[in-house]
Amino acid sequence: MKPRLVIASSDDAVLRSIVSCVSDIDCSKYFDNEFRKSQSEAPKDVTGFQKFASSVLADSIPYAEWSVEHCPSLQYRDRIDIFGKGNGFIVAIELDAARADQVAKKFVSRMAILPPTNIYFISLCYPGTKAMDTPECEKYFNYCSGLALRMHNHYAGFIIG
Repeated sequence: MKPRLVIASSDDAVLRSIVSCVSDIDCSKYFDNEFRKSQSEAPKDVTGFQKFASSVLADSIPYAEWSVEHCPSLQYRDRIDIFGKGNGFIVAIELDAARADQVAKKFVSRMAILPPTNIYFISLCYPGTKAMDTPECEKYFNYCSGLALRMHNHYAGFIIG
């Protein structure tokens, strides 16, 4: 099972590289297509996947330095799940259950605290509970993509499963 690209805001070369890499990550060891009974079941799987995905990105995109749980602002203490820094750009990848409110919240907060540079923001959503509405999540991917373009940045949204 691999992440399914829902939207990419542009045909930028760096975004294409990120999208290609993320699209090829095998998630089956960490997630399955089954819904979870509760959100409390996810943290162990997500932490393992976060480390694995970061190492895949480091191997595939060596022109960026990769880390996990990056804190760009001591004032807010928000952490970016997977962070990449290259020459003139940064990559913020957020891993969340497929919830539209989480997608929107992470996009707005991270874009507000990241430095003014070329930003590649990736929403990577894993299977959640039955109550989580994947189509609404995908609708918010479109909103985030449009906003990223208006801010002269880049966005891609993925669903695992």
